[in-house]
Amino acid sequence: MDSEIARLMSDDRFAALNGIELVSVEEGRALARMELTEDHNNFLGTVHGGAIFALADVAFAAAANSHGNRSMAFHISIEYLGPPGETPFLEAEVRETGRAGRAGHYSMEVRNSSGVAVAVLNGWAYGTSKPLIE
Repeated sequence: MDSEIARLMSDDRFAALNGIELVSVEEGRALARMELTEDHNNFLGTVHGGAIFALADVAFAAAANSHGNRSMAFHISIEYLGPPGETPFLEAEVRETGRAGRAGHYSMEVRNSSGVAVAVLNGWAYGTSKPLIE
């Protein structure tokens, strides 16, 4: 795992609060996992869509910042494919699929513990000229 990204993101209080951890980070790629608790459920008793989005967003941040410059999302779209079902965790895998100048396009998939996709996302991030670590 890219140690710089891992060290920086270990201070992400929102990710920690939601039980999200980075499993791996490589240039343009990331995998994150979220252990599910009842706190992740909506009023219907299923995993909240916001929790699914948050997991993907944390992995997206790691992949987008893996090039060494500060990057920020400027567009993300999500399509929910179905409920996660009974699963102890969700994983989000993100990979960079293209670049346009300083912008990078990323494809994301959130899967349950059986490997079934529950959501797909597409996003764009803008890479600044500012180094990630100063």
